[in-house]
Order: sequence, then C-alpha cells, then structure tokens
Amino acid sequence: PVARLAGRPFGPPPGRIPYTMRARLTFALAAVVAIAGCIPFARQAFRTPTVAIKDVRVRALGLEGGSLDLVLDVFNPNEYRMDATRLTYTLVADSSPVANGAVTHRVTLVGKQHNAVTMPVTFSVKELFSVAEVLLRKGSVDYLVRGEVTVDTPFGSMTRPYEGKARLDNGSLLRP
Repeated sequence: PVARLAGRPFGPPPGRIPYTMRARLTFALAAVVAIAGCIPFARQAFRTPTVAIKDVRVRALGLEGGSLDLVLDVFNPNEYRMDATRLTYTLVADSSPVANGAVTHRVTLVGKQHNAVTMPVTFSVKELFSVAEVLLRKGSVDYLVRGEVTVDTPFGSMTRPYEGKARLDNGSLLRP
C-alpha cells in the first residue's frame, strides 16, 4: 500500500536518497572539507612562543649534588591563550650539559603576555664542580637552556623548539 499522487508513488524512487537529505549531506561534506582546508593556514598563523632565561634560584646544595629552579620567561605572541602540556629542557653550562628533563604539568600561556614558567632542575656534584671550576677560572659562566615546548592551540597540538641564553657571574652569586 504505497500512497499515490497523480498516478505516481509518493516519495523518492526506491533506492534513492531524498533531495533534502542529499543537500544536507553535500553541505556537511563541503563544511568538513572547508574546515580541513583552513587548518594549514591557521597553523601558519600560529606564532611560536619565545623563551628566555629569567632567573636561576639555587634551592639546595649537598654532598651528592643539588637542585635549583630555572625560571623561564615565555612570551606568547599570539592573540589567544595556549596551554603548554610538555616542556623539555637541556641545561648547558660552558658547552657542557648539566641537566635535562621535562615539565609535564599544564601551564597556561596568556596571549600577548610574558609568562613565568619554573622548571625544577637537579644536578650531581660532578656537574656542580664543573660549573664551579669555570666560574672560578673565568669569573662567569655562559649557560643555555634548549628544548621543545608542546602547546594546545585552537588549531591542535603543536611542538616547537626553543632556546634561551644567559650568563652567571661571581657578582650575581653574592647578591641576596
């Protein structure tokens, strides 16, 4: 019992998708293609945060080594907030690696602002003596932190390298 209208069955012929459904599917497919096509342009609009060493704070020194807080100044040049989900680092003093590791807790980087990110660093006595020897011989030591930062953005997760340099001199160690 198919309803008939002017001698024809009501509705689409068997095996065919109704016109409105085809239009919706076509529109949905076009929207997905358009959004997917915009993602590479959005990723190009993403600007990598810059990282500089802001401060080094010694937390503890002992017979087996010590620990310090490496404070980074991370500037987010983008208009939007980003969440850093992983930040790896290698701390190098006078071209010798001193420590490496990763910060894996979420850090929010506010858009168009400088954000302080503190990374706990531990080191051995051997590494401490190596840096101390250079500091005594030269009066200062150049150090560098490099690594990768992974951020969640409105366009997906992205990983970018960073590098920051600074100098530690004998006078800065005597300051309170």
